[in-house]
Amino acid sequence: MPIWEDDETSVRSQTPSIIQHVRAGNALPILSNSILLDLALFGFEAFKRFYAKRISYPYTELPDMGQLANYDRYANHTSVIACKEFYLDCLKNHIYREAQAAGVDPEKLEEAGSQVDRVGVSAFARLLGYPRFDQARTFPLQVLANLPFKTYLTLSANTFLEEALRKSGKTPLTRMCRWQGPIDAPDKDLWLIPDDYHLNEHQPLVYHLCGLDAHPESGKPLPGSLALSEDDHLEMLVNLAEGRGKENADRLPALVRGALFDDVVLLGFRLDSWAFRGVYYGLIRQSGQERDRRGVCIVQLPPGEREKQEKYLQGYLDREARLDIFWGDLNDYAGELKG
Repeated sequence: MPIWEDDETSVRSQTPSIIQHVRAGNALPILSNSILLDLALFGFEAFKRFYAKRISYPYTELPDMGQLANYDRYANHTSVIACKEFYLDCLKNHIYREAQAAGVDPEKLEEAGSQVDRVGVSAFARLLGYPRFDQARTFPLQVLANLPFKTYLTLSANTFLEEALRKSGKTPLTRMCRWQGPIDAPDKDLWLIPDDYHLNEHQPLVYHLCGLDAHPESGKPLPGSLALSEDDHLEMLVNLAEGRGKENADRLPALVRGALFDDVVLLGFRLDSWAFRGVYYGLIRQSGQERDRRGVCIVQLPPGEREKQEKYLQGYLDREARLDIFWGDLNDYAGELKG
């Protein structure tokens, strides 16, 4: 709690700084898929352009990834699973090409190429030496991993966050949301949390809301687990709402529901994306606490875009979503957190 100046009388000025809560681990970081591709690999926008080209998307201006996946599903594939398998193949090929351009050793490239059909995306990236924690781009990821959070929520299907946590000496527990199908389906170990597990900063829970690219232990690819397209996100929102609070029917574990009552830190979201809408309207607002606690949304926009959107975003996030905005580079925010 900061020392108040004599003329500080507003409730807001007397509210403990969110950044203090974050530094103490008393918050829930929610990481988008795009921010993890930015921090761990070669950038989300570069991959989106690669994916759009591979699916022969006909327009110059690229939409949200969920809309791109919807286009691919109905324009190019006869099944949902084929669309998701192709998405994962695109991600592997993008990683391979960027690693090749970055000068990765030819032997590593050859080894990774020989394993491409047998491993998930995260394991494939590891074969090529990524994430590179000696590079500046991973600094925010390492800062987040070093903070004493007990729970991390991510929309990424990759396990790059877990790698950063292990590098920090922690032993994360990886679980994913059973957002579709019966909750008593096989492979329950992927979404059920052991009865003897207790949240703690040394063994934090990393919860993947939109599925996993592969089983964290066996390495078996899991394309069917992905919430990728607009249709998937709509189905997920409906299913999360229908089971909320019902014993043996709630698709979110009680530990995750409980974490949503903390302050939240949203990293890498666009307000017009399905990812943000799903997290805010499907999880944060449904917790019933959106007016009683604060959070922060890290917004990175090009200078021209910020000028156009700043007033709208500030008003929307402050009044509707009760979220503060940090305008600036994620590296700057990570620097503030590090102190």
